Amino acid sequence: MKLLLTILKFFYSIWNVISFLILTIPMMIGYLTLKLIPYTKQIVGVYYINRFFIFIWSALVGFRYKIRGLENIDKNQTYIVVANHVNAADLMAISYGLRVFAKPLIKKELTYVPGLGQLFSLMCLPVDRSSKEARHASKVRMLSDLKQGISIFLFPEGTRNRTKEPLLPFFDGAFELAIDAKVPILPVMLTNLRKLNKVDTLLLQPGILEVTHLPAISTDGYTIENLEALKLFVRQKMEAFLLEHDAYFMTSARTLTSSV
Repeated sequence: MKLLLTILKFFYSIWNVISFLILTIPMMIGYLTLKLIPYTKQIVGVYYINRFFIFIWSALVGFRYKIRGLENIDKNQTYIVVANHVNAADLMAISYGLRVFAKPLIKKELTYVPGLGQLFSLMCLPVDRSSKEARHASKVRMLSDLKQGISIFLFPEGTRNRTKEPLLPFFDGAFELAIDAKVPILPVMLTNLRKLNKVDTLLLQPGILEVTHLPAISTDGYTIENLEALKLFVRQKMEAFLLEHDAYFMTSARTLTSSV
């Protein structure tokens, strides 16, 4: 029975990839068309293209969504949006579930991936970390976008968390940017994703992706000297939510308690 289930998950996972790659063709055409409109309006177009095509893709593969915390979003506010980085389902959860017009940051190296790299180049803001000068130029561009009212989305952990801990250590970038731009941080939590794509396998299974927008965290009064305090405060809020609402960590906590 276990072998049969693994085989079914294998073919289901292949169908996930094939169906998504097919949909990237019309998505790319849509992104290219957006180049004809003003830059500040392009991210709104990307937002609706993503939601439309991810909705179609999700219907094809059996993914559903629970979107929470919409009351925590101010449509007139610019944010630094941060989320926990779990697995491959992150892309779908954020593309459909995030309810903020935010431009994602990606490592410049990802734009070199055949096919998907071109897609990332059109919808994301590549960050070059190859030198101090390149990092500074990337930061200047991000600050420019924020001043134009374009929110920015990134994963403060920097990479997927494949450990048994709720979160990896955070990098400084998101918090330094929020302090410099004087914009609030909006934590967005992705839960139930470890059930759909377990840490130790690439195989997927259908289910519900949960996306929760937490209350925004103001950066008023923070300076670069307080960066560590801000980073710790945001991390504690996000970690507490995962421990209370993500079934994976709730089960782990019960298991640990019962074994003591």
